[in-house]
Amino acid sequence: MKKNIANCITSIRLIGAFVLIMFDIRSTAFLVVYAICGLSDALDGFVARKLHAESELGKKLDSVSDLSLYSVMLIKAIPLLIEALPPKGLYTIIGLILFRIFLYVVYWLFTRQLLSTHSIYNKIVSIMMFFLPFALQLPFARYYCYATMAVAAVSLVDEVLHFNFKKPQNA
Repeated sequence: MKKNIANCITSIRLIGAFVLIMFDIRSTAFLVVYAICGLSDALDGFVARKLHAESELGKKLDSVSDLSLYSVMLIKAIPLLIEALPPKGLYTIIGLILFRIFLYVVYWLFTRQLLSTHSIYNKIVSIMMFFLPFALQLPFARYYCYATMAVAAVSLVDEVLHFNFKKPQNA
């Protein structure tokens, strides 16, 4: 039973991502459900490690849940991003996303795993991305977006510099 607790916490994020589709990003309901999803993201790995219940299923469920949550959030954020940023800023976001996808594909081709490095820069980008729906509702949204894009660019450069093209031992 305790081996499933972390996966249940992760599942909250996956279900929450689909619930978010129903709400406007400016609504309190969206922000509350989104915050709960974020809390599940912070807790699932911690609980899995504490209970010694880490699993391949849990890692895959975590990745799918993260992808679902951030995809819904970005789709919902597009109108606010269009309001907050000039076209060059939007093109920069698209370029960063496409380059991130490119790195996932390259890494998949070499390792057969859909993973990225767990660098401090990726952690900071994840935190900044999490707060994006909240920041987009504030007067300084544009500057928050610029700061997030800058850290994301540094993260991508760091990822390229530390890319490991060797197949993992368990692959």
